[in-house]
Amino acid sequence: MNWLFKDEDATCKLLMGNEAIARGAIEAGVQVAACYPGTPSSEIGEVLAEASKSLDLYYEWSTNETIAFEVAAGASLTGARAITAVKNAGFNLVMDAFMTLTYGGIKGGFVIVVADDPDAHYSSNEQDTRVQGLAAEIMVFEPQNQNQAKEMTKDAFDISEKLELPVLLRSVSRLSHASGNVILTDIRKTRNTIGFNKHWKLPYRWNVYGPPGPISKRKWLHSRMPLMKEYVEESEYNELFMKGSKIGIITSGIASCYALEALEELEYIDKVNLLNLGIINPLPEKKVSEILKSSSKIIVMEEGDPILESSIRLMAKEISPNIEIYGKMVGNSVLPKEGELNPDIVKEAIAEIININLEDNKARTNLKEEVKKIIPLRSTTLCSGCPHLGSYWALRKVIEKEKGNPIINGDIGCYEQGGYGVASKPIDFNDDNDHRYKISSPYEILDTIYIMGSGIGMAQGQYHAGHNGKIIAVSGDSTFYHTCMPSVVNSLYNNADITYLILDNSWTCMTGHQPNPSTGISSIGEISKKFSIEDIVKAMGVEFIEIADPYNIKDSTEAIKAALDFKGTSIVILRRECALQVVRRKETRNVETYVNKENCIGCKSCVQLGCPAITFSNNKAGIDKSLCMNCGMCVQVCPVLAISERGEDYEI
Repeated sequence: MNWLFKDEDATCKLLMGNEAIARGAIEAGVQVAACYPGTPSSEIGEVLAEASKSLDLYYEWSTNETIAFEVAAGASLTGARAITAVKNAGFNLVMDAFMTLTYGGIKGGFVIVVADDPDAHYSSNEQDTRVQGLAAEIMVFEPQNQNQAKEMTKDAFDISEKLELPVLLRSVSRLSHASGNVILTDIRKTRNTIGFNKHWKLPYRWNVYGPPGPISKRKWLHSRMPLMKEYVEESEYNELFMKGSKIGIITSGIASCYALEALEELEYIDKVNLLNLGIINPLPEKKVSEILKSSSKIIVMEEGDPILESSIRLMAKEISPNIEIYGKMVGNSVLPKEGELNPDIVKEAIAEIININLEDNKARTNLKEEVKKIIPLRSTTLCSGCPHLGSYWALRKVIEKEKGNPIINGDIGCYEQGGYGVASKPIDFNDDNDHRYKISSPYEILDTIYIMGSGIGMAQGQYHAGHNGKIIAVSGDSTFYHTCMPSVVNSLYNNADITYLILDNSWTCMTGHQPNPSTGISSIGEISKKFSIEDIVKAMGVEFIEIADPYNIKDSTEAIKAALDFKGTSIVILRRECALQVVRRKETRNVETYVNKENCIGCKSCVQLGCPAITFSNNKAGIDKSLCMNCGMCVQVCPVLAISERGEDYEI
């Protein structure tokens, strides 16, 4: 991947969208980059972290998105070119700083990349972050392919410095994680000069609250809009193709690709007016006006919410009040309001408006529905030997003996799969005010999962509401540093009787094994301070702290039981490094775990551990040696000792 950091004049490479965005920042001469890993944005940071080893670039994995944003913003105020990249949900954490920064603007080019996730492939929601860019009154770029993503990122630094405002670049999962041809060009050799002037072009430039105050500074922000509008009218990223038709299509981002593909298949590419928008805020009003005035029907296609459609409808009321507009909004809805678009959906929408019968498309859709019926449902699983499996087994065994109706609040990380459920049995739902369900799998142990840091906060509310069972919160080590520490203080301050389990596997694993303060190495692999979670929570005032190895199920069970018996805020740190990271460091892996078929009684206790290395057929358990990590957890859960190891050592 080193060629990504070198000059490759007019060389075409196959790049993932996230790699292309990172390359665009590198070509622009970015000087400071800070991110927090979040799928589907993580690879942007991975590339920049690697690039920082050979380029004049500072990179860090920050402990949360707000800090990453503030690091990049602070660098920008000194004149440095800076970038931050987050996922859709992570952008929510940035809102306070983001909405305030624009009032004073920036100095060095500042690009904010947000990777949205239509269809919620990797996320808890489908939120469309373009609306935040509109609210902040800054320019919003939306690339339609990988090469445009690279070019837009590069150009965004220039326009950011011209406007003295950050620029938002919105990607989506299909763009971020798919690959396409990208033309590499020269890397900017010069670097912006670093300097600070608190009265740079404005009184108290970087102090929003200082004279002349927020109102005056918002007036300055509004003065930027004419410059933006001038730019978007001339920008090559907004393309208008007029074909003399009464039917027009206005589209943006990756939806443009779907529209073009559909029009080619329908042999209608030269029979409709087409406006492809690469910048959706502000809109190029002249181009929009031209297509509205020339068409009697308009189809608006965009990935996400009808944000572009809303703006088009407002303009149409003034320009062409009798035009028919189709999209996602109520009235003339031809596109789904939920999920992501695809070529088939877009093709059907266009065909409906231009009155083309698509029997072949319908047949393919029907076939997909028939295939779904014969594909067995299944849940995702944790990895073989994952220490979280031991943590969840121990928690389950303790909870089974507790009275009342316990609540287990999850968080975001690999362990969130503890709330994904299994498809092996129907879900028994009802309208009871209070109902306890039996836990038969680690994948149905969590009761709530929302956002990073929500579990421990919600646990406190459940306790103070007077719930009748034990209340537990679960998070990982990276999430602890990200947003859970203030909640620990709050729990102690307000005397909440809850138990908080911290599953410490030393890495930010779900997003690609990035380091965090528990790892002991920096973002670029250098030795750094390794933080002790137990020392931190002890300093906060936590009185009950237990540490256990989740591979030792007996010790883990006893630690959790003691924590639940403690009156007050108790913490159990279940510590064992991610099994995948350990295996990567070992040259060989000799699998010694096996099942004595004669002793196996087919009780499926080992299967309920949830490890994908455990097989079951002909009423007997087995071990898939291609997956087994020799962790020894299945040995400990087998009630008849049918599983064992040929050696004494349970270490991977």
